[in-house]
Amino acid sequence: MGLQKELGIAFAMPNAVQRTLQRVAATDLGTALMSKVISPLDRLAYRASKGRFTLGRSLGAMPVVVLATTGARSGLQRETPINVIPFEDDLALVGTNFGSGTTPSWAHNLFANPAASVALRGVSVDVVARAAIPTEVETVFAAADQIYPGYANYRRNATNTIPVFILVRSGSE
Repeated sequence: MGLQKELGIAFAMPNAVQRTLQRVAATDLGTALMSKVISPLDRLAYRASKGRFTLGRSLGAMPVVVLATTGARSGLQRETPINVIPFEDDLALVGTNFGSGTTPSWAHNLFANPAASVALRGVSVDVVARAAIPTEVETVFAAADQIYPGYANYRRNATNTIPVFILVRSGSE
């Protein structure tokens, strides 16, 4: 069974309101708001609702899970609400960091220790992350562009190589 099915993730097309919100979020101003305001609020909303609500999933039709990694330097567990992209029956992560040109801390954590977990609505699955190979990167970005138009902007403006990870259930790699 793939991660998508195990976590009950369904990738649906956004409605008209969600598409409008996505277009606004994909602008330079929207990206700045997402990274500085919405992302921290999303963490609070997720925790307060015990995993039932995220802004990305509710407002933008973005599939969001909580990724738990081990801090590369601290060794402490770090939790991050993060958008996931379908990849075959499993999931992929794209480290755009809201188009900032820097690699997100969760990606540094996965490079240092690929063992992690993903959780959605009370279901948690242990996973292993691996860097996607170039053909997989193209497949993931094509799927990402279908979910959120901002990914194309992030790639176009990137000053770094955007890390892409494939997540598989621990023990199935």
